[in-house]
Amino acid sequence: MKKKDYINLLPKEEKKPGEGRDRTAVVIAALVAFVWVGAYGAQVLQAWDLKKRLASVTSTKEELLKDFRALHQELGLSMPAGVSQEKAALISSLLGERVLWSEVFKEFSRIVPKGLWFDGLEGRAGDRAEIRIKGGARTYLPVAEFMLAIEKSGYFDKPELLYAQKTVVQGQDMIGFEIICGIRKGGRQQ
Repeated sequence: MKKKDYINLLPKEEKKPGEGRDRTAVVIAALVAFVWVGAYGAQVLQAWDLKKRLASVTSTKEELLKDFRALHQELGLSMPAGVSQEKAALISSLLGERVLWSEVFKEFSRIVPKGLWFDGLEGRAGDRAEIRIKGGARTYLPVAEFMLAIEKSGYFDKPELLYAQKTVVQGQDMIGFEIICGIRKGGRQQ
């Protein structure tokens, strides 16, 4: 063999600058894409969960508004035209915190027995709404009937007979009494 056959005249292959860096950049880009897809997927799952919760809360709200409308109709109350359900619910809750004195007096007119009269009514609507009733009767029976009616009524809370005392007025026997009781805000409770 000749010496010429073994001589390589082609230049030696050298590594090109940046050839290893290209592979690293591809791997990093793939990792970034993988992390981005994972984060996006987590956000999508969270959005689905929030949609489910919103649907549940919305259905609960609709059920409560339906119950509110039914209760409103049962009580015979009417909502003014143009009032949204949310505003009506707010108005109702605010009214629930007030004492409707006209309703209290209507209730008195229903439960006061014959032979009993009032000398004075004093109402207070603070943290605990209450009414103080002073009056009279010819016997103890109407006073007892009135106390029983107050206890059975849904408007009044924890009635207390402060006194029932026999006195003589203009030559006739009469029973003077004083009752104090709480008033349930918002009216009748069953």
